[in-house]
Amino acid sequence: MSEQIPFQAPPYSRLAAIYDRAGLSAYARQQAPRYLELAQSLGWAGRRVLDLGCGTGVSAWLLARQGMRVFGLDTSAEMLAQAAVQGQTFVEGGEVVADVYEMPAFLQMDIRHLEVPAGPVDLALAAGGVLNAMSSLRDLEQVFGRVRGALEDDRLFIFDMLTIGGLAASAAQSDRVIFDNGSDLLLIARSHFSYETQRRTVRYTIFAQQGNLTWGRTDELHAERGYPVQGVVALLERTGFAVLAVLGADLEPFDAQEETSDRAVFIAARQPQA
Repeated sequence: MSEQIPFQAPPYSRLAAIYDRAGLSAYARQQAPRYLELAQSLGWAGRRVLDLGCGTGVSAWLLARQGMRVFGLDTSAEMLAQAAVQGQTFVEGGEVVADVYEMPAFLQMDIRHLEVPAGPVDLALAAGGVLNAMSSLRDLEQVFGRVRGALEDDRLFIFDMLTIGGLAASAAQSDRVIFDNGSDLLLIARSHFSYETQRRTVRYTIFAQQGNLTWGRTDELHAERGYPVQGVVALLERTGFAVLAVLGADLEPFDAQEETSDRAVFIAARQPQA
């Protein structure tokens, strides 16, 4: 009997339903309010925030609870469906919290073709390595140009990216159990990094019980690319941003020419039109 080939689903189509449960949104949940505080420490004041690659909406809802009017963008309809559910069951510390003043607006959109329907925003955020999903420098430049067009003059764009070294290090643990509830759900990640293409691929394998004795398997293949930190800085400047700082994962100043970090955080401001 030939071996049955597992079903491979489009990225996030099946993972979305267990994304938060498996802890995959933990980084964005942690960093979004920190990035907001970082912006405020630089004298930023505003209310309209763009959440790029918002996923299941954890960061968007956290920002909304801070009084922000949030526009959450993602390409995945399944992830956005989970984001809508977040608003119905948003819980912190085991207790249901009060409703936000204004619900985030969630839009299905490729950020390379970003358009904000309600006009310019005050702050653009991308937490959790969202821009590592861009497969080429041309795509990255296109995103930067679109974000610049969505911002008011001198407003901030804050985002993080896994560095080339960070992607390589994370792929060193080739097979990892991401989540196992001990009964009906198991999530495994198999990672590979190519130094030739500077890309990390992660195959997520989901084993879920579908009946009393039946288990189903679904695979999803995700790809991310690393970029030189100085190359990202140069691209930001070419697209009309002033780079105010590059920080490491600990939000301390980071010099990519002399130091290493698994993640780089970029703080840029939209320069006025010449």
